[in-house]
Amino acid sequence: MTGVTAGPERRSLEPLAQLSRQIDSACVGAVQPLELAAILEAEGLTDKVVRERYGQDSVFECAQLLYAMVPHRASPKPFVVPGPQSPSWQNLLRGVIYLLPALWTPHALAVSGGVYEGAGLGLLVATLFGWGWMQGMAYLGYVVLSSNQVEAHRRLRAVGLGAAAFSVLVAAALATAVHQDVPQVMLATAGISLYLAAATTLLVLGREAALLLSALPALAWMAAQLRWPGLVPGGPTSLLFIAVAVPAGFAALPPRAEPRHAGRLPGLSWRAATPHMLYGWLCAACMSLVLLDPFHTRPAGELLGASWSVAPLILSLGLMELQLRHLHAGLRRQSRLMSSLRRIVWRAAGEVGLRCSQYVLVLGAAYAVVGWLVPRLGMTALPAPLLLGHVLMGLALMFSGLLINFAQLRWVLGVWGVALGTQLTQLLHGQDATQAYALGAGVASVLLFFLSALAVRDVRHLG
Repeated sequence: MTGVTAGPERRSLEPLAQLSRQIDSACVGAVQPLELAAILEAEGLTDKVVRERYGQDSVFECAQLLYAMVPHRASPKPFVVPGPQSPSWQNLLRGVIYLLPALWTPHALAVSGGVYEGAGLGLLVATLFGWGWMQGMAYLGYVVLSSNQVEAHRRLRAVGLGAAAFSVLVAAALATAVHQDVPQVMLATAGISLYLAAATTLLVLGREAALLLSALPALAWMAAQLRWPGLVPGGPTSLLFIAVAVPAGFAALPPRAEPRHAGRLPGLSWRAATPHMLYGWLCAACMSLVLLDPFHTRPAGELLGASWSVAPLILSLGLMELQLRHLHAGLRRQSRLMSSLRRIVWRAAGEVGLRCSQYVLVLGAAYAVVGWLVPRLGMTALPAPLLLGHVLMGLALMFSGLLINFAQLRWVLGVWGVALGTQLTQLLHGQDATQAYALGAGVASVLLFFLSALAVRDVRHLG
């Protein structure tokens, strides 16, 4: 009795079997029929052609038969970076958490000079440099989080301390180069960098509530110092210590969860995290060119004084993460529908449009209220291009998150590089910083929109 063979040799000479041999690698590696349906359509097979050649009613039915015909399947790729699986309220809480440092840093660092002087320089280095390495740190933590929370916690602490130390060295070198108070710059950079490391650790581990609670002692201490000046000891240094030490203490607590399964874990690779860090730095550069106004397109300090205008955008990031989470759940539902490939793609595109529109409408409404309210409170009116740029920046960040989850990070980096280049070109030609910012964010939004539309057409991204 002969053994049963697998692969192309098992299939007969019937037309459908011949087709399976022609696309054998796709049949073997497919993890769902939709992948094969997309390949068949890319090969030019329509419902009409499928009915004539293979006797099936649609491309999707043909793909289902091909999927069932070939028994061998490629093993799932290990260590896929998971998205946040926290409750909805935790996603929304993240926007508040991202904004918390803005409440205590001005008082804790006693930033009285310019942004390029003393503690202000340390804050600038830690914030801009930290935007990138926090992305890389989070990536390295998520790589092992679904397999081993204890190892993820250990890795996050090690990477966070290393990144903070490197930030301090960069700040010291920069302070020396521009003749600033090196110890003061290093202290400010160390404090903010250690806070960012602790915050990233807690966020990756899903401890949003702990991070929020850890900010309360610092806020209470600051309120007491402001209410009773001179009576509360320590001054700004004590506030900085409390603001950093309490979150760091929470981050040092090991997770209660045991490893989910044993096995060889991926090694620590900064090379794999580099694209994620670059993404953070590109976004930070686009934002810095308008708020810092290094080309002095407006009166000195005007845009830096308007840096609070990013608050609605930062607060909306929690809503953005929640929308992305619901969006991917909706795309998975669409991929499981028994329908034609074209209808599945159209429904998926509608899901993307709905979620992105909802987010932009909320963010746009928030900035419309800000633009209307500010003059009525006796404050200087914010430039309309600045508010528009913040809305477009939010939309671009949402499209970026969608594409990154589709494993399209390289394309995202290219788009943000183009956006940054557009912004710089406008500034070099004497354009107003707010207008250059709005144009750069608009270019990013449009390009990322088209990339998202193309990505949704590939049904392999939907599952």
